[in-house]
Amino acid sequence: MKIRKISILLALSFGAFIAFTGCKKDDGAIRSSVTINEIPTISTSVDASGSQAIDLLNIASFSGKFNVALYFAGAAAPSKIDIVVRKNGSNANVKLYKAGVTTFPSSYTVTAADIATLYGVAVALGDTYDFAPDIYVGDRKFEAFPTVGAGSGAGPVAQPLYSEFARFAAICAYDQAIYQGVFNVVSDGFGDFVPGQAVTITKISNTSFSFIDPYVTSPLPIIVNVNPLNNQLSIVKQKIGNAFTWNLAYTNPNMAVAASSASVVAPCSKTITLSITYTVDQGSFGAYTLILKKP
Repeated sequence: MKIRKISILLALSFGAFIAFTGCKKDDGAIRSSVTINEIPTISTSVDASGSQAIDLLNIASFSGKFNVALYFAGAAAPSKIDIVVRKNGSNANVKLYKAGVTTFPSSYTVTAADIATLYGVAVALGDTYDFAPDIYVGDRKFEAFPTVGAGSGAGPVAQPLYSEFARFAAICAYDQAIYQGVFNVVSDGFGDFVPGQAVTITKISNTSFSFIDPYVTSPLPIIVNVNPLNNQLSIVKQKIGNAFTWNLAYTNPNMAVAASSASVVAPCSKTITLSITYTVDQGSFGAYTLILKKP
């Protein structure tokens, strides 16, 4: 059994220093030497009536829908837009999807075959595809995903109901039938479970399951929640038993998992990865990763 230590976090306060430089007469929000172009604000959003992700277990069924519209109804439209798509968040990997669009709003449907044709390779697990407009104002073009600088849609991202781009990610969609029954431990950073040990996964609902940690007294089911849109997992902080069996002085052990890419199900490989934060009445042990796999 590994030795576990409880961490105590100290909050440190740092002073902030601001350096001021010399000012010029034309300094300010707008400088006399700058020419300003009015760029129409265009929102590009995923349509809920279509597929929300590309399920590699049923790739032919993918029918992603997205809408392109002026954010302000009745505002002046651009000369035209080109709808482009960016792969895997790289502004160096952008392809033209639709050219010369002048109708607003407009709607589009994209398939996995369309994407594969654009990029010349099949969609792969983990890929992301972002659809957004290059905006033309007169003879000037403002790119959605420029290789240098911010894109045409980056400014108003915090505004209500505004969407900079429509993203479709390639995942193996969550299958509740996979996530029940016996799984085997691949690794446990906390050191309770041992590699190869059997762990029973019990279905709670279509988007949740549970398991037991046998290394606590009076064990309670640990409920894991699944976000089927991105396969991320979370555990609302919960008591898992009365004490750890390997040290009864550590009382009321809890587990918590924050939803993030560090905690996911991967249905293609039938795995569960959980970055679990362990706490007891006496303090916190920190976060450790548990990986399970269905044989």
